[in-house]
Amino acid sequence: MSNDDRVNHQQVPPGYLLAPIHATAEGNPLCICVLVATDEQSPSGPFVLLRELPGSRVYLGAVCDAEARIQEWVEIWVQTLDLRDLTFSNYQERLANQAFDQRWQAEYAMQKASRPERVLVTGMETINPGPVLIKRGSVATAPLLAVVEFTNWRLFKDDAVLDTFGLPPYSTSPFRYLQAPAATGPKTFLATAADAPVNSHVQGLDRLSQQPDVRAVFNLHAGLIRTTRFNPLQLEDYVQILEGNDWSGSVAGGARFFQRNIYAELQTWAASPKGIPFLLHGAEKPTDRLHEIFFLKLALLRDVFCEVRAWVRAQQLPLLNLTPASFAVELHDVGAQFPALWTAKGRLVRPGQAHPLKIKSTEQRYFIRLGRIEPSPFLPEGLGAHSFGVGTVRMRNVLSEVGGIVIEGTLVAEDYLGLDAHDLLWFKLPLAEERLEFYAHVYTSEAVGPKEARFRTVPTRLPESVVANLKKTAGSVFQKAPYEIWPLLSSPCDLYSLGIIAIRVLLANRKSNLPVIVDDVLSLARHLGKDPGEADQLLPRLKAMVEGAPHLLDLVSPHSLVERDWTPAQARGQMSMDLWLETICLLLRLFPGNGSHSYCKSFGDVSPLALETVFDRPIQELEILILRLRSALVPSLSANEEIAGVLLQQLARE
Repeated sequence: MSNDDRVNHQQVPPGYLLAPIHATAEGNPLCICVLVATDEQSPSGPFVLLRELPGSRVYLGAVCDAEARIQEWVEIWVQTLDLRDLTFSNYQERLANQAFDQRWQAEYAMQKASRPERVLVTGMETINPGPVLIKRGSVATAPLLAVVEFTNWRLFKDDAVLDTFGLPPYSTSPFRYLQAPAATGPKTFLATAADAPVNSHVQGLDRLSQQPDVRAVFNLHAGLIRTTRFNPLQLEDYVQILEGNDWSGSVAGGARFFQRNIYAELQTWAASPKGIPFLLHGAEKPTDRLHEIFFLKLALLRDVFCEVRAWVRAQQLPLLNLTPASFAVELHDVGAQFPALWTAKGRLVRPGQAHPLKIKSTEQRYFIRLGRIEPSPFLPEGLGAHSFGVGTVRMRNVLSEVGGIVIEGTLVAEDYLGLDAHDLLWFKLPLAEERLEFYAHVYTSEAVGPKEARFRTVPTRLPESVVANLKKTAGSVFQKAPYEIWPLLSSPCDLYSLGIIAIRVLLANRKSNLPVIVDDVLSLARHLGKDPGEADQLLPRLKAMVEGAPHLLDLVSPHSLVERDWTPAQARGQMSMDLWLETICLLLRLFPGNGSHSYCKSFGDVSPLALETVFDRPIQELEILILRLRSALVPSLSANEEIAGVLLQQLARE
């Protein structure tokens, strides 16, 4: 690809303008811009949305010069307030601005600490910038640069002043108001949400959008903003390139955005992949090529495991939203003498959606997922699911402990209770005029009926008079008690998601029916888990099982590593099957609760103080497999000399 072509690919795509999102100092020609559509009726909206999460929207932007020439594509993360209410059983928590800001700051601090080369520090990460009015027309000296107006409206955070105007405080409420500090006359606020309390001092945000010649408003709610370098190569793109497909470049908002340097070269190479500069082995060596693709896919999986572990360790939160779209792949330009795909690094680009429940007096930590939970093969079936109903509570014992009152008893439900040892039970007891709520742990180890569950409540502080009445009820039965049972969501859920991603990477490709393969692999994992035994016995048991079942052998064969017209048997003939089946064993162990071989015995099998430890053993075993495979692909010079010496000795004897 010529240098001229690379420059052209960095130009603004047709139908878009660049809109600066910050004022620039005199003499500084560079600015950060958001891409804005010239078509005001664009169905995808005025901006190019890359991804959306509870608490933020990510738009495509660019660093450009005074002539609107793009120097680098970037992602512009804008804080939003689209999710504020949480409901868990009868537990309700309204997320306040302070919690939103703390979460945002923690994510930014982690990004800057772990990926400093990817973060562009602007100051808008900690100080809320005001809304930007993007007006019709463009700058005369740079026709691709939109005319913008930086408003004087700023987020107002003074709780005391808000209170004097009869408005809810910033820190402890979810409501936000904008105010122009330099404005004269009566103080006026703009409410950033339709349901925010209003009075004669409050107006709506339409005051901004209805100004003359306004095309769009960027950062309408005056949220915090952070900027990171844009990575055009998504995990799914990269995996398909390894499998032999071409790549047309990144697409966002219906427009195609080409990159320069290594990504432009990758686009050209992917149309006709012939070894170096991107792969070590050419297509004429199918065995070496298949092992190299196997190696690169394992290296990718190791990277994404490490990325998830780093996130969970830093935040002490699970993610609960992992899919292939959670990751991008970085490449580095290392010249034509080294295969560039060997420089690939999987990166986590989508933060997690877990929120901790504030339930006191329990060592275990419970999380729920922010946002809507759409059906996905990459998420555990029970994510967000819970059972509820009206049952009978039999009181076995009422105890006074340091943390408060504790109840031991049995819940009898009308329907079958499928319980895990780490499930959380909420129930309500009618006691005289009181309606007492309790949270409890269930005990599946104690044998009771299929519609019953033994429980012990979390210590609860109650008035002494209520405690006295409650103790009198020991041995009583409370009927028509509403209850809900919620599963423990934690880092083993992420391990499950990584297992499904591993199935996609190793056992499926674009031509496969992924849900069918996932179902078959999970059935195989459960079937192997029925037989008790140590994890080190999994490989011989797997070999024995697939040898007697051709359909299972085909299921776990390497034919989907690349898109070639190979049968499973032909692919097995090109592969070191011992190493491959060891990898399959690792994959089968990723799914919690499938037997003694699973890395986690259940979705709650993790220390609440070290959520990242569930990833340690899979990462260690992946690294061993990668090292062995790399040694086979690229033997050391000393190993070659040793082999040559043995051959020479043998020839001398003959």
